Parts: sequence; C-alpha cells; structure tokens
Amino acid sequence: MSAKEIAVGSSSINGGDPCPICLGPILQESYLDTCFHKFCFRCIKQWIKVVSSKVTKQLSSVKCPLCKTDNISIIHNFDGHSFDRHYVDPNTTDGFVLTKEQRYRLQCYYTESGLLADVFDVSRFWKLKNLLQPNKWLESWLRRELQALMQEEDVDIVLHHLAGVLDSFCKRTEQRHKQETRSTETFQEQFKSVMAEAARPFLTARTDRFVDELELFLASGINRDAYDAVYKQRLDKNNSREISVANEAIEEEEENRRTRVPPSLLLLFEEDSD
Repeated sequence: MSAKEIAVGSSSINGGDPCPICLGPILQESYLDTCFHKFCFRCIKQWIKVVSSKVTKQLSSVKCPLCKTDNISIIHNFDGHSFDRHYVDPNTTDGFVLTKEQRYRLQCYYTESGLLADVFDVSRFWKLKNLLQPNKWLESWLRRELQALMQEEDVDIVLHHLAGVLDSFCKRTEQRHKQETRSTETFQEQFKSVMAEAARPFLTARTDRFVDELELFLASGINRDAYDAVYKQRLDKNNSREISVANEAIEEEEENRRTRVPPSLLLLFEEDSD
C-alpha cells in the first residue's frame, strides 16, 4: 500500500479528531506502523499491554483496535527528521544488519576514489565498447552494493530500476552506433550521467562514487569474488588509520539508521500536516 493510500485511509482520524481509545484530545501523537491509525501514545501502548496479558506467548504483533490490521510497533516522537519505535515484542531488533562482506564494501566507499584505476584498463573498456556486452555477474554485484549503501535487505526495486536503465542505455547506444559515430569520451560521459540520474534518488551523496565503482567493476571483466580479492589486496595496503576512521563512520551510520525515517513515512507525515 502506498503512503498516499495509507494517508487517505487514516483521514477519518486526522484533523483534530479525538483518540479512538480514550475519546479525548490526542496526546503524544503516535501511529501504528502498518495501518497508520493515530492514537495517544499512552493509550495505544496500554492497549498492547492489555492484549498481551491475555495470551501466554509473547506477541510479535497486535491488531489495530480500529481496522484489525497486524502491526509490530508504534511510531512516536516524530520531529520531521527521525522517530522512535515502541515494539510489541521488546526483543525485536530494528532493521538490517550488515554482513561482513557488505561492511567491507561500505568501507570501500570511505577510501579515495580510483583505488584500482591502475589495475583495470577503463579507457580500453570504453574504446572497445565492452559495455554493450552482457555481464552475467553484474546483478550479483549491484545487489550487494545497494544493500551495503542503503543498508536494506530488500533492494529489488532499485536493482531492477538501475538494471533497466543500463539496458535501455545500451540498446539506444547500439542503435545510434549504426547511424552516427560518437567519441569514447562522449560515450563514457553519457553512461555516467544516465546512471547517476537513475541512482541519485536512492543513493544521494554517494551516487557519483557508486557510478565510479560501477564503471570500475564493469571494466574489470571479472566476477564479484575475483574483483573483491583484488580490491581487498589493495585496501590492505592502505593506511590503517583511514580504515579505522571508515569503520567508525560505518558504526555511526548503523546507529543513525535505527531512527531514520523511510521516504514513504516522510511523505505521509507531510500529507498529514496539510
């Protein structure tokens, strides 16, 4: 369900309507995380406590008292940039944990760009127009990169979007190649521009570096494991202090992600404020 659809579905309890539980003004505005019905934080928290007391097993979700939709948490303390979550099951952990491999790749984005520029012949890759050749390892590499950068497990939508953009670019290039001659530099610049535009809404400040890494992986002509081995060998020779700083930054990212507002939730709150 889209954020807009959720907002419409909850419109009956917005705009100053009372809390559906206590029937008084809503204090400490809070929302259930799936249906997004709004309650006093204290009221819905007490509701969950009462429902949980009636069963012997710890609940992982609770049905909304209005629509009976299952929800796993209460969203509260929203300030426009972050929010807190109170889980039905207090043992629930919030979100995606980076694997060792994903953490290593995220670390790479804290090093200087061009770390492997002298290893893989990028200029030859563009001169031979190897981009137009299928790369059977690209999807696996893209998935891992997106999971590391977005710190999300499910990146299928973004993955298919980027793969589709790249495929369309290659098809257009093949057609134009029969009609006109373009320089290697123009071909390369257009690739970077198209991919950056497609990735920027999802990767924001890391977009340009991601496109550089994508270009490097494609130019390498090797599979993901072999590429990683080359990268790790070079990374190990780098300054250990730089790697330590990168690890600290990654830990801070993981902590901040716990209270990061998903774009759909931001959109919903913006619509509610109108």
